[in-house]
Amino acid sequence: MSRRVSDPARVYVRVMGTVEGLEWGFWLAASVWWIVVLELSPLQLVAMGAVLELSVLIAETPTGVVADLVSRRRSILISQVLMGVAYIWAVASFNYWVILPAQALFGVGWTFRSGADTAWVTDELKGMGRGDDAEIERLLVRKHRFGILVALGSLSTTMLVGTVTSVRTVAVLLGVVAIAMGGYLRLVMREDHFTPGREQERGFLETLRAGLNVVVTRPRLRVLVGVIVVLDMGSEAFDRLGHKFFLDNGGWGDDSLIGLGVLFLVLAVAGLGVNALAARALETGSGVARLASLLLLVAAIGATITMSTTMLVFIGVGLMLQDSTREALWPVLEGWANRDAPSEVRATVHSLMGQVTAIGELVGGMALGALAQATSVRLVLAIAAVLWFGAAGLATRGIQR
Repeated sequence: MSRRVSDPARVYVRVMGTVEGLEWGFWLAASVWWIVVLELSPLQLVAMGAVLELSVLIAETPTGVVADLVSRRRSILISQVLMGVAYIWAVASFNYWVILPAQALFGVGWTFRSGADTAWVTDELKGMGRGDDAEIERLLVRKHRFGILVALGSLSTTMLVGTVTSVRTVAVLLGVVAIAMGGYLRLVMREDHFTPGREQERGFLETLRAGLNVVVTRPRLRVLVGVIVVLDMGSEAFDRLGHKFFLDNGGWGDDSLIGLGVLFLVLAVAGLGVNALAARALETGSGVARLASLLLLVAAIGATITMSTTMLVFIGVGLMLQDSTREALWPVLEGWANRDAPSEVRATVHSLMGQVTAIGELVGGMALGALAQATSVRLVLAIAAVLWFGAAGLATRGIQR
């Protein structure tokens, strides 16, 4: 394998970006399978999200500590296998209770990658005398942008193959590809500048305590925790029910895969534009907290537009605004956490942030899902908008910290 291919920054952007881009195709197929084929209720849809987030809540910190103690590379490889199996399991049956555990497996698989990939590339670049904090933040955004580019192809292929065959078939194929990507990562991902915590005679509890201490004692990280909790209390319900709201108001019927696929493509293109603007803002010196506040504000406006109309075109515009800004928001928040996380507990700090995300989505998702079942999806989307306005205001506190 050549130096060019094995360059950590290149592997991170192109290979890990490809991994993320392929997930768009899976979520398109899975959404149609759950909403149209299985006709799951709002509460069932959100309950699936709750199972995923509960598994993340339980597994996030242990897997992050393992990545710091043993190997970030190995953690990422495990993630690919588990998530590929979860893709296949998620569409393996018409029985809701059979496919529900697949969400738990997906969540555990995701935690093995969460934070480990960023910790890996940060340590590799810094070990090579590269990668200051600003450069890493820009790299996070670049990886996300490349992932969206891959998503355009992934979504188009999912629509084509799913229409010719079935949504179940394309989801299974994506699962096989995800596992194969794990094998490719094993070839191109080197780990030359990471010292396992076990070699530093640090144990599991010591590493966990050190990571918790970083989060508790650093003011900007405390603000970030608040932003994540408020944001994700609305995110889980919006992510699970926003697409249902679009399909229900469009009356797509047998063309649901095409309709939702076109929406996903529009979201991806809009995400590319917002991602480019976010990257430009970081290059010109805008801080991560300031940028996060602006993106959250636009997302809240998009959510407000979505819930305030029954016209499909305006629902689409609202979904585009909120989705593209929240997609661009994730690498910004990750860069925020990465800047204040020391190398020896970097993966653990990222995993703690992932655990905070799981708490927000689990609590908010189940509460709003039950509310949607009892009242309406529209009311829940409105509550999500209010929460995001609050998160935008909270993020401004990180600017002065």
